[in-house]
Amino acid sequence: MFERLRRLTGKKNNKSIAPNPADDQGDHLTLAAEIPIGQDQPLWRVQLQMITEPHADGERLRLRAHVQTNFASALRPALQAANPSRIERPALSHGSKNTALTLAQRAGGLAQRMTAQALKIPAIRTMAEPLLKLDLNTWIEIQASTASLAEGSHDLLPQQDKLAALGIRPKRAEDQPMAESWAGEVGDGFAQVSVLQIDKKHLPASLRKSLGTQAFSLAAAIVNTAQQR
Repeated sequence: MFERLRRLTGKKNNKSIAPNPADDQGDHLTLAAEIPIGQDQPLWRVQLQMITEPHADGERLRLRAHVQTNFASALRPALQAANPSRIERPALSHGSKNTALTLAQRAGGLAQRMTAQALKIPAIRTMAEPLLKLDLNTWIEIQASTASLAEGSHDLLPQQDKLAALGIRPKRAEDQPMAESWAGEVGDGFAQVSVLQIDKKHLPASLRKSLGTQAFSLAAAIVNTAQQR
């Protein structure tokens, strides 16, 4: 199963987003992209890491992603630093250094211009101002394994020690997939934690048949935060 996914994603890349010595035995694929705006933080950034590695009598896939949207620390300062009426598209000419502008830079400039124009409308400005005070982050970690695990998907739950430190102790999946969520205020913002557990017995019959005697378990943790600045 995981070999097919490797073929679809192409060549592996050994540069890790957050290097971990424990990951050295696996195949790594990483991806990072951002939309710059202003001089400091990007408006939007995504980092993705996929690792496949041997796991007991099977194989494990770990997918980690971090999506960051900086309305408060990037977009708002960029709007304040520029006169909206003077935000213009950079002039391009053949042979000009400006031709080196990347698609991401163009996207950031477009987002800045569109936001500046939209904020001229009083109703939109009223709705947008609270959002411009927030930075949003989403962390996703998914682990899937074809190993025979005593506790199934519960054994794969990511960051269990950190969840326990927050007083979060997910239940074990039984006859149905287990999905749970917790939310609350954290410091100067808001956080939501969600976990999902799926075992082979929860899969559709056709998919279970295609797996044959091979085990399958999947667990995921998703953390969303909104921080006011």
